[in-house]
Amino acid sequence: MKLSIIIPYYNAKEYTDELLDVLAPQMTDEIECLLVDDGSEKPFKTKYKWCKVFRKENGGCSTARNVGLDNAMGEYVSFVDADDLVPDYYVKKILEAAKTLPDVIEFSWKSLSSTEGVQHNHKLNNPTDHLSNPSVCTRAFKRSFIGDIRFNEKKDSTEDEDFSRKIGYLDKTNRFSRAVIYDYMYYYRTAVTGSKIKRFKKGLMKTKRVVYYYKHVTSNMNWLIDAIKKEDETNEVWLLTEQNDLPELRRYCQISKPISIWGHYLKGEPYSRFTKIEVPVRAQVVLYCEFANMIGGISTFLYNTCQHLKEHYDILVLYDRFDPMQCDRLRKVARVMKNDLQRSIVCDTIILNRLTDKIPPNVTYKKSIQVCHACRQKVIMLHPENTDYLVNVSKASKDSWGKIAENGTVIHNLSYPEAKELLLVSATRMGVSDKGKNDHRIRTLARMLNEKGIPFVWLNFSDKGLPDPPANFINMSARANIQTFIKKADYLVQLSDEEAYSMSILEALNLNTPILATPFASLFEEGFVDGVNGYVVPFDMKFDVEKILNIPKFDFKYDNKAIVNQWKKMLGAPAPKREPVPIENYLSVNVVREFKDKYTGTLFRKGLTTLPESRVREILATQKKKRVKLIEIAESAL
Repeated sequence: MKLSIIIPYYNAKEYTDELLDVLAPQMTDEIECLLVDDGSEKPFKTKYKWCKVFRKENGGCSTARNVGLDNAMGEYVSFVDADDLVPDYYVKKILEAAKTLPDVIEFSWKSLSSTEGVQHNHKLNNPTDHLSNPSVCTRAFKRSFIGDIRFNEKKDSTEDEDFSRKIGYLDKTNRFSRAVIYDYMYYYRTAVTGSKIKRFKKGLMKTKRVVYYYKHVTSNMNWLIDAIKKEDETNEVWLLTEQNDLPELRRYCQISKPISIWGHYLKGEPYSRFTKIEVPVRAQVVLYCEFANMIGGISTFLYNTCQHLKEHYDILVLYDRFDPMQCDRLRKVARVMKNDLQRSIVCDTIILNRLTDKIPPNVTYKKSIQVCHACRQKVIMLHPENTDYLVNVSKASKDSWGKIAENGTVIHNLSYPEAKELLLVSATRMGVSDKGKNDHRIRTLARMLNEKGIPFVWLNFSDKGLPDPPANFINMSARANIQTFIKKADYLVQLSDEEAYSMSILEALNLNTPILATPFASLFEEGFVDGVNGYVVPFDMKFDVEKILNIPKFDFKYDNKAIVNQWKKMLGAPAPKREPVPIENYLSVNVVREFKDKYTGTLFRKGLTTLPESRVREILATQKKKRVKLIEIAESAL
């Protein structure tokens, strides 16, 4: 195979069909065409059987090109964007130039506009001419020269320069062989909607330009390599310097003599010729709310709306005062930004959510919408004339405003039911020999759940709780009976090194509550079956934690009668029945201040527990006398 042509594709059917029509007469058994569909709305289909189509989830141009490189078989590789064009002699000229086995073949190219014709010419006239741009589309590369190097999938711009730098093409020492094709070999369409260049200019891309300036980069500034290397993972990096004694930096940034240059972030020494460009923040839809509380309908409206519309619109949630937890929650589904009046924001539509909201002066918009989340009250005045459209969340809301809302539209709130929090229950002591590394496993399991975004609450009943517990893990005071909690739990958790016969596991199985447990020997003796009434958690904690979202349903049977007969056989003939001795009543109390029982030596931590009624009365009397509150009578926690 002589040549592999790689075409990353995304929703450009009309242009791509034209490109393939041009390539069709040029295809031979020595040429392959790999088109990688980067998750288009409609899967790409073509009449040409020689075009190998690979479909993948949307991940950007770099990921599509990498799929092409991973599957390419040609001695040489070229890249053509799906919305661009090549001439009818494209393949012929590359094969002719490849006869001398150069590492890189450079092309002359033209820039076209779909409405205005030719815009720019970049003509190579002699073997020493070089292209000023680092685009991989205006070059063909020997596949062995590329080797294992791939495009940076974290960047959504400057990926061509990054790739060329990695393979050594931008190395000023020119330690590679090259050939030049003087004919125009590539035609850019610069007026195609969605062009990467235009999206970058509009500030819609994540990649930013970071500019460093040092008058002299000396050999003892090795720390700068790590700093720029880290920045280069996601951003375009420039280094301006009079003298560079660290040639390795060329692998991670564009190096130039000091020039007037713009950048999003400026680092290093002060330099008068820096120009910081404040690129406007752009979005299709801005959801504006001056302030939002932790709990409230507007906070939920923002979250649910983003969940449903994020696949259709680029949404920015803009605020002045917001509950931090609500911010963290919203960041998972949309861009969230505290408004800065010095920062320009451009959008198609701005949506106001409070009746007191006013459109910030730094926001430029085409259309404005006021959402009314309330029924009219005497103390509230609505001014729908301040926006283009009025939306009421219910007919009741609209009717309550009378003529003020007569032109409004009713759109009910969206719902987004999320998985309920897993309730995990355990009854285990920390730092006990037979439990082994259970405290480490508890922390590991909690971390795994949090990293996967699985909501949970973990209640551990013990007189010796877990110090500095992880998020969502709650130390509960020891109590004689926790069956109520076990019955309501999604899982009973036991992560010990060994257990002779776990009573909490036995109770859970008999209450048909699934188990999460390490594989100590007695676990299976108690009737546990992995995947049927719970899941085994390996001692090394290496397992797919998401499988526990599939909570088993089962009906457990336990033969208590047989065990009673075993004891009767062991104990001999039963004694005559006696009158039962009254058992003291126990009360449920809430420990509000940690204390140690002077009679039993038991340490009671904050939380719910049970105590004999007589002991409760003694403690209540003592705390009344000493004016120190230790406990209070409480109902069951669940």
